[in-house]
Amino acid sequence: MEVGDFVRGERKRQGLTQQQLATKSGVGLNFVYQLEKNKPSVQLDSLNQVLRALGYSVSVKRDFRPWDAPEVSVAPAPREIPRTRPRMPESQEL
Repeated sequence: MEVGDFVRGERKRQGLTQQQLATKSGVGLNFVYQLEKNKPSVQLDSLNQVLRALGYSVSVKRDFRPWDAPEVSVAPAPREIPRTRPRMPESQEL
């Protein structure tokens, strides 16, 4: 999902028009229109204003991978647990 699609859906969910969202967030109507159309020239500071007006925020994670590389999570290896043979119950004679 692209940011513009998210903003449009959330704006509609909250019952706001594009003009109301523009006024509430302090950006121009044209910006909201372009944002919802996923135009590539959207400014991040204005995007943050719109998201704050909808009750959201954006955080940026510093990452040195190429943008299209899959994220790999590395966790410490689990400690080796020594294997023991399960003890077989002694058969009971009746």
